[in-house]
Parts: sequence; structure tokens; C-alpha cells
Amino acid sequence: METKKLTCFLLLLFLYVCAVSDAQAQAAKFGKVDEAELQMRRYDKDTSAAAVVLSDYGYTRFDFTGGLKVIFERHVRIKILKKSGYDWANMEIPFYVDGADKEKVTTIRGYTFNLEGGKIEKDKLDSKSVYEEQRSENWHLKKFTMPNVKEGSVIDVSYAIMSDFVYTMREWEFQTTIPTVWSEYRAQIPQYFDYKFLMQGYHSLYKNDKQNNGAPSQMVNNAYVWAMKDVPALKEEKYITTLRDYQSKIEFELQRVSFPGEIPRTMTGDWKDVTGDLLMSDKFGTQLNRNNFFKDEIAAVKAKHQDPHQQMLVIYDLVKDRMVWDEKYGYTVNNPIRKAYDLRKGNVAEINLLLTSMLLEAGLDAAPMLLSTRNHGRVNTSSSPMVTKFNYVIAHVKLGDKEYLLDATEPLLPAGLLPLRCLNGHGRLIKKEDQRWVALTPDKPYSKLFNAVLTINSQGEIKGEARESVGGYNALALRQTILEEGESKYVERLTKEVGDYKMSKPQIKNLKDVSATLDIVYDISASGSGQENSIIYLNPMFGQGESENPFKLTERIYPVDFGAPIDETYLCRLTIPEGYELEEAPKSIAVNLPENGGRFMYMVQQNGNVIQVMSKVSINKPVFYAPEYPYLKEFYNQIIAKHAEQLVLKRTATSQVLQK
Repeated sequence: METKKLTCFLLLLFLYVCAVSDAQAQAAKFGKVDEAELQMRRYDKDTSAAAVVLSDYGYTRFDFTGGLKVIFERHVRIKILKKSGYDWANMEIPFYVDGADKEKVTTIRGYTFNLEGGKIEKDKLDSKSVYEEQRSENWHLKKFTMPNVKEGSVIDVSYAIMSDFVYTMREWEFQTTIPTVWSEYRAQIPQYFDYKFLMQGYHSLYKNDKQNNGAPSQMVNNAYVWAMKDVPALKEEKYITTLRDYQSKIEFELQRVSFPGEIPRTMTGDWKDVTGDLLMSDKFGTQLNRNNFFKDEIAAVKAKHQDPHQQMLVIYDLVKDRMVWDEKYGYTVNNPIRKAYDLRKGNVAEINLLLTSMLLEAGLDAAPMLLSTRNHGRVNTSSSPMVTKFNYVIAHVKLGDKEYLLDATEPLLPAGLLPLRCLNGHGRLIKKEDQRWVALTPDKPYSKLFNAVLTINSQGEIKGEARESVGGYNALALRQTILEEGESKYVERLTKEVGDYKMSKPQIKNLKDVSATLDIVYDISASGSGQENSIIYLNPMFGQGESENPFKLTERIYPVDFGAPIDETYLCRLTIPEGYELEEAPKSIAVNLPENGGRFMYMVQQNGNVIQVMSKVSINKPVFYAPEYPYLKEFYNQIIAKHAEQLVLKRTATSQVLQK
């Protein structure tokens, strides 16, 4: 009997706990804040959080009254925990305008709640503080700042958006750069619309429900609910593209529309139609035919150079030398390429469509190619065509069996080497007879060769010469640094003593020859102890070794994306003083990453009084996924440990006797 009572009690207790838990896992009610929310001083699941989303609720429905509209409603509640979280009181609501069709933001409401003297005080958002800003040709923002925000405040904001774009549903983001306690999105979608739901991210759904609403004789609404609970903050990590690639969110892709009495329409389209539309667009494809103003230039190039590859290089340099990129992205032109040519300045599309047009005029097999940059997000090649996923265009050239990807916006890159920002998955070739995805693979690695010839004396003084040769993306970064800083200032900074070593008489070679490695030659020296040493300790990497592991997390869910392979070689020839021997030296080692992902080699060899040290780090692929992370982390641990090891030189017994 007692056992039954205990069982019933435990069952009731379990049901009560579940009910309480379910009650807590609900979207907040606008304008009704709990005193416990105001008393909250930290978020226990992430004590570093400056703010936390207590509740984020969104709802989309289709309105058929007075013409079909899509209505989106949102209510978000945010707790401000620290002064560094004040930025979360600055709100932005994006909306889209395309000619007569537009989105309209309505009923913006907001309150800031504070606990003052044990009482809940609230400050209302003044509608006059809401203003509008245009972000791009089509995107606009409603912006405002919540009033009287301080540490401990809770802000409540709600708004609605009425949209003429009836075939488009907004994506819903469950995750932001601060933790989220509860995020819920609901949608009532009429049976006429067949949407594909695209989930992304590493956090699982807490709720995923679907119900059918409506009587048999009426239109059926499919009611969906998606919710996530206790979503961790998105945090920036080294070697990623953009956080948006890893954010937990849901997107909607309209597949088909089936209105009563009408033939069903497929809405996703295909790349053949998209390519045709783009090539007919005044802001894209027709620009390729506007070639009268440079015909003479191209004729001169063809007369001087017969080889197609050489023609491509000369035309690439011609555009690169003439045009200055205004650092604006996009795959469509703001000005015709003729105007950009005359201005000697333009956005990405104006410069690279000009380049493509010139290549075509020379008779080369060229076409534009769309891509999405690393900070814009990766394109899903298996999804239906959506040109809004792209924000960049380059030129594609095919010469025989070889293909080249050209971007004339970066004056410090040779032909065939794309800026690092472009290395992001695949690009889409916009070409009638050759429609396909093209891998955006790096043509060259981050490369660096350090070669030093040094001598050390019995007092520990070091003298010699070193040469650094950098190529690929290392050369690009260093050239940018030198040119922005100025060559004389860079040299001056280089000659300042760094740690134990001083560099002098530096010479920079091939600074403007982007087809060659960038070389810096200098003398290197280090002061000794000022007296004879019986034992000399020194690190044979001479300040060039890895000292810190970039991978500190125990586990990592995001891929590691270097952008390009890495090839770093260190060579040093060290002559030790007469009467000394090498007592201790780091052992040679070879470490391999699985599946030929990379290799680290370290060797120390002695020939008479000459010690040669070699270190080579090779990362053979740009991307490593989460299961590979532990191996990559340990790989760098091995490099750092080995680069920290020292040589020990000891005066020989014979030498000590002779000295006495």
C-alpha cells in the first residue's frame, strides 16, 4: 500500500515538474514582465553573457482580405546584464522595397522595464524616436534605441511587417551572439503553398509540430511550430567564414503554388531560366556587349600578343591598373561599365564585368561567375536558384583544358589568384552553353620560407643574414601592410629590436612584382652575455617558431576553415664556436594528420661545427571538420612543443684545459 502511495506521489510530482517546465518554456506576453526577470543579475548557463534573449516569438500568416498579403509579427524580450550589453537596446528592423511592391513595418511598440526601490517602472518607446535608413538599393531599416536602459533592464519590443511579396517567407533565427532562453516561430501556411523547410545549425529543435486547421469545405491552413530552448550564444572563433554559416535558423523555399481551378505552378525555377534572365538584365548581362569604347585597346593587345594566355594576362593587368575598387560588393552594376571606365572607379560588378567584356572582345572563352564571399555566407549548391544568396561576381576564362578565375579588384594579386574573401565553396558560372558550379579552390597556399646563415661565438653573440620569402596569400597580406604603412616606415619598424634579436640593413625585393615572391633580406644579431660561457642555451628557431596554439577549445563544432593550404619552411645554418660541442638537441620528428591533411617535420643535423635546423609545416587542405579538430589541435601542440626546445652547447674538456 505504502509503495503504491509512493508511486502515485512520484508520478504526481513528475507531472507537476513537467507542467512547470512546460509552462516556463513559453513565449513571453508583451508588456507583462516578471519581477524575477528584473532581479536576475546573471545567466547561469553562460555567466559571461552581457545580455540574454529571454523570449523571441515570431508568427507568419497569410491575409486574403483586400488582396493577398503576408503578415509577420514578432515580440522579443531581452535582459541587459552588463554595460557591454547596451548595444542590444539599439534595434534595427530590416524591410524590403522593390518598386511598387514593398514591405511595410507597422505597430512598433516597446517598453524598458527597471526595478526601482522594489517597484517595477516602465518607460515607453516614443514613436518619434523611430527613424528610417536606406541600407542598399532595396533594403531599408527602421531604427530606434530603447529608453532608460541600464544594467538589469528588461526590454520588450514588438512589431509587424505587412508584405506584398506573397511568395516569400522570412527566415527565422533561433540563435544570436547572446544566449537565448526561448525562441519560437509559428507559421500558418495555406494549403495552396508548398514550402520546403531548410534547417541549419548545430542546436536541435525543442518543439516541432504541425496541425491542419480548417473545415473540410474550407481552405486548410497548415499550422507549424518550431521552437528551441536554451540556445547558446554564437561565438566568434578563429578560422571560420561567417557566424551566419553556423547559426541555428530555418529558411523557407517555395516549391509550388496550387490555387483552386488553376494548373499548379513550380516556383523554384531552374538555373537555365535564371541564367537567361541575368544575361538579359541591363545591370548584368547586357553590359558584356557594351564594348565599342575599348575596341582599339583590345585590337592593340591582340596585334602585340598572339598567345591567348598572354592576351588574358595583359587584359587583366590593363583593367587592374586602370580601375580602383570602391569596396562595394554586388553582382549588378550601379553605373554602366562605360561610365565606370571613364571614372576609373567602380564596384565589384562594374570592374569584373568590364574585365569579362574585354576578354570576350579579344575572342577568349570568358563568362561572369557569381559567388558569395566568406563574410556573406556559403551557398547551398543543392538548393533551388536564389540569386540573393550571391553578392559578388568574377570573370571565368577557359583556355584549352585549363580554367582561370580572375578578379581585377585587387591590384596586389597575380592572375588566377582570387582574394581570400572569395574562397567560399562554389561559384555559379553564368554562361548559356556551360551552366555549372565551379569550385573556388585556392590556386596558391599561404607560403613562407625563412632561411638564415648564422654564427655564434663563445660569449653567446649571434650574427648573420636572414631571408624571408613569402608567396600566395602571405605575400598579399605583407604587400598590403608595407604599402599602407609606407616602405620607409615599415623598414624603420623592422629594424627596432624585437625580443633578443635585432634586424638591420633590411632590403625589400619584388614589392611591386606580384608574380614573384616577396623577399626581405636583413642582417640579424643578438648580444651575448659579455663573458665566456661554458654552457650556451639557445632556441634554434630564433623567434620564428610557433608559440601559441590557435585552437584552445576542448571541442569545436564549427569547421576550421583556413581559406587556403599552408606551407611554411624554416631553415637555419648555425656555426658554433671552436671548442664547443652539441651536448643536447631536439630530436627529429615527423607528425602526420589523418588522410594526408598535413605534415610537420623537424630535423636537427650536425656536420663538424655546423648545425642545420629544418622545420616544415604543411597544411594540405583548407577545411577541417569537427571530427578532425582533436587531431588538428594536437598537431599544433606538437609544433609548439618542438619549437620551444633548445640547443645546448658545451665547451669541451680539451678546450677548457687549453684556455687555462
